[in-house]
Amino acid sequence: MSGNVLTMLLAGEDTTANTLAWTLHLLWTNPAALARAADEVHRVCGDSPVPTLDQIAQLDYVEACTHEAMRLKPVAPQTGIEALRDTTLGDVHIPKGMVVIGVMRRDATSERHMPHPTAFEPERWRGDAAPAASSARRVSMPFGAGPRICPGRYLAGDEDGAGGASGALRVASVATVDGLPPRELLQLAMAPVGLTMKLHERERAGFDAA
Repeated sequence: MSGNVLTMLLAGEDTTANTLAWTLHLLWTNPAALARAADEVHRVCGDSPVPTLDQIAQLDYVEACTHEAMRLKPVAPQTGIEALRDTTLGDVHIPKGMVVIGVMRRDATSERHMPHPTAFEPERWRGDAAPAASSARRVSMPFGAGPRICPGRYLAGDEDGAGGASGALRVASVATVDGLPPRELLQLAMAPVGLTMKLHERERAGFDAA
């Protein structure tokens, strides 16, 4: 129980904020995806200042953008698990007490598992690309899996949906001081270093999807 409580506390340490930052950075560097996301938000949410949970559930493309951002820039790119008993995985013996570090991004960005693995392609997560979506969900697991899967994954999904919807409409620019891609900094969560963003006022918000 204490392990689950500690996980819930640490997992909430800027994870959603960093996921939103990476998502908006990737959308800004992929204008077609940003236009499509903004168009979906306009269609589903209309003039709602804050999307409702029902509206968030309909933002399929915004959700796909978030999944794709987490595949490329997972805020927890590695996770440590301690063996509670002697265990054998395949032909590898893991003695009790050994800590195994799982590298979460390696397979998710490998050509062995999906096409164009380093490209930002939210379409791979959508139902109209069923084989690719199935592959992506099996390989990219930013919240973990099994009985120890992140207990906050659904709350994070709603937060990412609300933040992504607002950001898709209001983002005016995303940049770094030196013009280079933001540097990855892993502390409790992997954050973008040097990333700046400007937003439109609500009444000026919008993105021409045409």
